[in-house]
Amino acid sequence: MVDKLSGITTFLLTYFAFSITSWLFPMDRKWLESLDKPAWSPPGSVIGLAWVVIFGLISLAVALLQEKIGWRRLGWLWKGVFIANYLFNQLFIIGQSFSRNLLLSFLDTAAIAVTAFALVFVTWSYSRLASMLFLPYALWSGLATFLSYTIYRLNR
Repeated sequence: MVDKLSGITTFLLTYFAFSITSWLFPMDRKWLESLDKPAWSPPGSVIGLAWVVIFGLISLAVALLQEKIGWRRLGWLWKGVFIANYLFNQLFIIGQSFSRNLLLSFLDTAAIAVTAFALVFVTWSYSRLASMLFLPYALWSGLATFLSYTIYRLNR
């Protein structure tokens, strides 16, 4: 029972941690809608829903790792990649809310994608299931990077 409660707590805390800045600093929808976007750009509602699901998958992966491995046994490389990814993720929301700098948004999105792919690889030796739960995040972040670059180019 304690282990299950610990896993649920880890899931909820991770989800909250990844979501908090989007609640504190909501995107300026008017500004986002005013930007030129490629025809293949998903609607904002699809992007928002994708992140809700992805944050859930990230949280599940972290909870599985915590239950299977434990925080103390996760290596410094995994912890460093995860923390870097988390910080880049949170900086994106804050940057979009305040700077509206599309070049910085693209660069930050690229950093998110690189560290998300790194999470897939550094997690593999601990848990293949957790590693696979990070894969949609990495793939979506890769798409987001390409979209971010395209929006930057269209609005220079």
